[in-house]
Amino acid sequence: MKYAYASKTGHVEKIVRKLGLSDALKITDGTETIDGEFVIFTYTTGKGKVPKQVEAFLSHNAGIQAVVGSGSRAKSHADTFNFAADTIGTQYNVPVLARLDGTGTDAEIDLLKDAIETL
Repeated sequence: MKYAYASKTGHVEKIVRKLGLSDALKITDGTETIDGEFVIFTYTTGKGKVPKQVEAFLSHNAGIQAVVGSGSRAKSHADTFNFAADTIGTQYNVPVLARLDGTGTDAEIDLLKDAIETL
C-alpha cells in the first residue's frame, strides 16, 4: 500500500511520521502522481472543504482505498470537523479510517496502524 498526504499546519505530516510512513508522498500542488492503491491523509480547509491540491491530486490518481482526516474540534471548527475526509470517503466510496483531532492520541494512532494493516 502507498500513502499520500497534504499538510497545512504540520499536523497531518506528524501523523504520517508517527505511523512510520517515511515513503509517503507529500502533496504540495496536486500535480503529483502515485501508481497503484493508496491511502490519502488530509486536513479540512475553509468551511469544511477538501483542499484544492487534494482535489487536483485525486482527479488524476486512481487507486484510492481509504482516507484519514485531521482536524480541530475547537469551537471555531467543530461544525466542520473532518468534513474533507468525510467528503472524500463519500465521493470515492472508500472508508474513513480515522477522524483525528490534531495529531491524534497515541491510542488513536495505534488503532489507525491496525486499520491500515487490514487494508
